[in-house]
Amino acid sequence: MFLEQIAVLRELTLPSILLRIFLAMLFSGILGYERERKGRPAGFRTYMVVCLGSAIAMMTGIYLNQGTGAGDPGRIAAQVISGIGFLGAGTILVTRQNQVKGLTTAAGLWADACLGLALGAGFYSGGIIVFGALWCSLRILQVVDWRLSQSSRVFSIYVEFSRIRDLSAFLSYGRTMDCSMDGLEVTRSKDISGGKVVAATMTLHFTKPTPHAKVIEDFGRLEGVQFIKEV
Repeated sequence: MFLEQIAVLRELTLPSILLRIFLAMLFSGILGYERERKGRPAGFRTYMVVCLGSAIAMMTGIYLNQGTGAGDPGRIAAQVISGIGFLGAGTILVTRQNQVKGLTTAAGLWADACLGLALGAGFYSGGIIVFGALWCSLRILQVVDWRLSQSSRVFSIYVEFSRIRDLSAFLSYGRTMDCSMDGLEVTRSKDISGGKVVAATMTLHFTKPTPHAKVIEDFGRLEGVQFIKEV
């Protein structure tokens, strides 16, 4: 890209530093805003701080290398890549329905750190292209991912029953629908009113693609099923 061909932007000068910081704030802010709107654990400010920290880490490595002529300018960047995993792990949650949430946010933070390193190194074209790809993945391709997941042959559900025998009837009905079930986990918990219920998490396997909404609707009509949802 033409930005790398401009000498004042290729070197670590005041204009290039300002541009790298500006792009890091702009791109990470846009990505973080998309996560913030969906109520994710890491949002607008988190993404921006991660990207800015990565950018200054990359520029610090370049500055030390240029100033002393020794050392690897990417050494600090390597530590950022490994260290960001701890932050990403903190955004991954497992709900009481054994539903894992936050994987996309954790991956987004890691990619956001890499974006900051690219911008901090003055790799403008790579940073801009990757930003566009990340935005497309988080925003546009979400619709494609949802449509694929809603017609897959395998998915997991969380169900609450009034009694344990209702679970047996539930499993029997599933076998009549040409559906096999595994990964069954049964616990006793309380519903919203404080009453005791039998909660179960299981994975359904169908022989052909089946609309998940229809499956949830059919199973939800069974006697004793108080609550059911896909996880």
